[in-house]
Amino acid sequence: MTRAAWMLAWRSLADRPARAALLLVGYGMGVAVMIALLSVGEALLSEARDPNLAAGGDLVLLPEGVDPGVLAVNGVTGLYFTIPHAAFVVEDVLDGPRLGPVVAAAAPELRDRQIYVRTRGRTALAIASAGVPSLDQAVGVPGAVPGAVDTPSDRAWMNPTADALYNQIDRFHEPVRSERPTWAEWDYFNFLDPASRAYGYLTLLAGGEGRGAVLFRLRRPGTPVEDISLPASLDRGGVSTTSAAQRIGPARVWVGAGAYRVTVRDPRLQIDLTVMPAPGRYLPPVEAADGALVSGYVVPVVGGAVSGTIRTDDASLRLSGAPAYHDHNWGTWRGVTWEWGEASGRGGALLYGALHSAGTAEAPTIRPAVLFLWAPTGSGRDGFVGVFEIRHIAYAGWHAGPLLHGRPVAVPAAITLEAANGNDRVRVQIRIWDALVSAPLGGAARDTGAGSNQAFLQLRTAAEVSGTIDGRSVRWTGGGASETFVPLDGR
Repeated sequence: MTRAAWMLAWRSLADRPARAALLLVGYGMGVAVMIALLSVGEALLSEARDPNLAAGGDLVLLPEGVDPGVLAVNGVTGLYFTIPHAAFVVEDVLDGPRLGPVVAAAAPELRDRQIYVRTRGRTALAIASAGVPSLDQAVGVPGAVPGAVDTPSDRAWMNPTADALYNQIDRFHEPVRSERPTWAEWDYFNFLDPASRAYGYLTLLAGGEGRGAVLFRLRRPGTPVEDISLPASLDRGGVSTTSAAQRIGPARVWVGAGAYRVTVRDPRLQIDLTVMPAPGRYLPPVEAADGALVSGYVVPVVGGAVSGTIRTDDASLRLSGAPAYHDHNWGTWRGVTWEWGEASGRGGALLYGALHSAGTAEAPTIRPAVLFLWAPTGSGRDGFVGVFEIRHIAYAGWHAGPLLHGRPVAVPAAITLEAANGNDRVRVQIRIWDALVSAPLGGAARDTGAGSNQAFLQLRTAAEVSGTIDGRSVRWTGGGASETFVPLDGR
């Protein structure tokens, strides 16, 4: 620095000492923050190369929103987090048909959890980590216990029996006290008999105040739809929060020998069905909340086969290996509408849906529109492929359908879905070959004061799936069902 520059600097300091001091302090703080940020960045790079951070593997999966840096430095944002349904992630996603060929091994892990150990009348605080020994060894977890072997609980966690799986994911839920007046939970089954083209819907409904119902709709070609509603009071112990076994009025559902058994014993309705799920085609429970609205959903049977008998006053139907579907819903469902559909065939299965808080599809969305896909992807293995964001849903071919309140309701002839995930693209073209119309159950749509201004459509469909996943072409067809809501005064 020249003598003139020094003179100017000192003259400035002497002329405005307070301002100069403030500038120097600010500059110093800026330099300190920059040094700290550079140090943090260097630390994160070091942690990214730390095999203890990656637990011996090449990739770490974390819950959304968790900073990877907290794993090595024990930050507070890493406390108590878990990945829901880790068994599904390990067995059906990482070891599924899509990622299985490229993932050598995957190991779930709990790290540095606070526990209490009781021994000899004393309670001690401890920190513990846990994993599945065989999976830890396959991945090369540094903290794996030498010589440890899998326990029966470990093996049951990795490969549960069908009965254990369905009883775990398909249990009912206890609503909180404030939600009881608007709470509803139900088991839902649908089927299609290829021989007669008859199809039906069965719902076992439990309300939040001890009331329930058994609802059945049967449609046979050339005949009006047959609707049967059997109101019921919920018996103490009839609804289970620990297994899939439920009893609602004259209806029972339970799991045994890897299949669902469903019976209804009433003079107006006799049902005895066995629903056999297709292995690997299920969706674990998911729950969404938007203020006072709670919406839960699990699909134990994305695709399956049903056999048995159904008898009503007007019909007798025998099913043998007919396509079937089963899901289970719970929550506070007043004031919601949805777009939903499922289809399955030899090439795979799909499930799509979006939940809206009220009114029509343009209303605020609680669950965004997504497409779940199960299908072989070149590996020869059937199972879960992935989740795709639905970018576009289009209904076409509107025409006058069945009557509701004396007025014809417009129904579509086709639905088109466009979905994507990264470079993957999936297109679903759905042809609608029959439609049932009814008023929304339980005030699902908006009320205008003179009754609901929405109609609920149950559609029977044939779906064609095409697209490209991981650079490979996907194409298959299958039958299914869809649901949506339409306004009574036009589409």
